[in-house]
Amino acid sequence: MKRLVLYAAGLVVVLGNAFYWLAPYTIAASQPHWPGVGEVLHQYMRNAVAIRSRNKEVPRQIDLDDPGLVRLGAGHFATGCATCHGAPGIARNPITAEMMPAPPKLDGLDFTDGELWWIARHGIRYSGMPSWPGEGREVEPWAIAAFLRTYDDFDRASYEESALGSAYAGDAIRFPGLYGAIPKDMACARCHGEDGLGRDGTAPKLAGQSRDWLALVLDAYHDGRRESGFMEPLGATLTESNIDGISELYAEMDGNWSGRPLPFGDPERGAELARKGDEHNDIASCASCHEGGENPLMPRRADTPRIAGQDGFWLYNWLLMYRDGPVPETPRAHLMAAAAKPLSDSDIADLSAYYAGLSEAAAGDDN
Repeated sequence: MKRLVLYAAGLVVVLGNAFYWLAPYTIAASQPHWPGVGEVLHQYMRNAVAIRSRNKEVPRQIDLDDPGLVRLGAGHFATGCATCHGAPGIARNPITAEMMPAPPKLDGLDFTDGELWWIARHGIRYSGMPSWPGEGREVEPWAIAAFLRTYDDFDRASYEESALGSAYAGDAIRFPGLYGAIPKDMACARCHGEDGLGRDGTAPKLAGQSRDWLALVLDAYHDGRRESGFMEPLGATLTESNIDGISELYAEMDGNWSGRPLPFGDPERGAELARKGDEHNDIASCASCHEGGENPLMPRRADTPRIAGQDGFWLYNWLLMYRDGPVPETPRAHLMAAAAKPLSDSDIADLSAYYAGLSEAAAGDDN
């Protein structure tokens, strides 16, 4: 019996080596799988995704029905996904359609919200589907999930309006297309708006931010020192003159902000915390840096962002990022990380609610 086992083991080794060196199973993308292999692999993928995402819950600050979040997902889809998968009313690229496996069309999806997040976040090995490029930005892929769960509701016109906005109106310039021919400031306007006010919650407000701070952040995205699956792919393409031009453009816009509130958080407690801090819990005053400029709602320093009137969604996510990491490798980021470290989830919600509610009009009422 022992000898039989040894013979069997030897046969397995010989056959395994023969399979390895003779490579009878083709790796050519031009050839289909043997019958049944593709189906087995696809079902294995479905099982793997379902198991790994089964306990994934939508974060409290995420509303998958929020039109702004859907627009953000559509905008990133146009940048990073449509070339392979096509888009509503737009066929897949003939080149990527010849991949093995071919990137699937995305109409009629039957994945759960958690499964959509998991696929966008982690990608699919051996398929050409990449993982999310922003390390640690676990919230960002929910925008893709928000868009994909409504994918069948879009036609080409409504998709392009959602993903591209009025900056791409007409047939002269469309995206995707001749990428190098698209002005960089128009690419920014797809999400941040032509007025720099964030397209009603699609992206953070930039209008009136200081030129120094905008250039600092764009440089960090360009160099990979600040993580974001949305911004790093775009920032990597920018030249020094692009960064200077975009920073100047948005800095000169009217910064009359009015933030969208969160559905939770106590703005009154947030105001107290922002102005005075909490010495018992080692929490510093936010206003000492982010308020007190010539305009009381602007920061004192040009390398510090305005947050008064920013949307609560972004404030909440940024504070979580600075508290939990990864912290951007930018000047003064270590100070923000130290300030955010002692904050509880309730503190973050209250501060976000307070600053989202600040605006020039509200400041005028207080005076």
